[in-house]
Amino acid sequence: MRPKKPTKNFTPLSKDSVPSDSKKKEGTRLNKLLANAGICSRREADDLIAMGMVQVNGKVIVEMGYKVQVKDEVRYDGRRILGQKPVYLLMNKPKGFVATAQGGAVKKSVQELIQTAAPFKVPPMGDMGRPMTGLLFFTNDSQLRAKINHSKQGVEMLYQIVLDKPLTAADFKKLQGQHTLYGETHTLSKLAYVQGKTKRELGIEVINLSPSGLRKIIEQLGYKVQQLDRVIWGGLTKKDLPRGRWRHLSEQEVNRLKML
Repeated sequence: MRPKKPTKNFTPLSKDSVPSDSKKKEGTRLNKLLANAGICSRREADDLIAMGMVQVNGKVIVEMGYKVQVKDEVRYDGRRILGQKPVYLLMNKPKGFVATAQGGAVKKSVQELIQTAAPFKVPPMGDMGRPMTGLLFFTNDSQLRAKINHSKQGVEMLYQIVLDKPLTAADFKKLQGQHTLYGETHTLSKLAYVQGKTKRELGIEVINLSPSGLRKIIEQLGYKVQQLDRVIWGGLTKKDLPRGRWRHLSEQEVNRLKML
């Protein structure tokens, strides 16, 4: 494999400006990480590093022997390399915690509930506010995240909703129509009253619609959502998963998500 030509307008780091992490004994050598990712051999990786093709945490690294830490973000030719072990988690989110894919410091974050899952943060797929409960998927697999976000088939989700008042027949029909939200058009796949319950309780199936988006659509009709629980996400259910608990996905479950 012949190394690509270096990108223009980069500034190599001098020895004095190399992050202090490079002096640590722990970590994985950058050339080994590139080789493990299937980019090239370790010898070819040294050439790519010397040419300024590799960045760590946004900085070009040209130092031979540089060691990457668990939390570092590594990019080759602008493409992120997954240096961390891929993690796939499913949580039954409890009320009072917030999930955000944007990261940052958040009080009572769902990250507090999955601290033992991995030695690094595993971001959720999408956001979920404090009042909302139910299934939440986490992964650090950037390729799978991108595939899910751009899937033509989309991710099927089923919500159980409790309203502040009974949903009228007229508004039931309105919900079955198209809804414009943030410049995008959404259609609820299926809508039904929960059998044996009052007309305040609904089951709503959607494709690629966040809990906050669904709540906004309902509130546009003059109703308040008192409870919102996601019971299915991408074919995954809450079976044997109590509120506030999480589990690792099986290899078969991960493979199904990769087929979306």
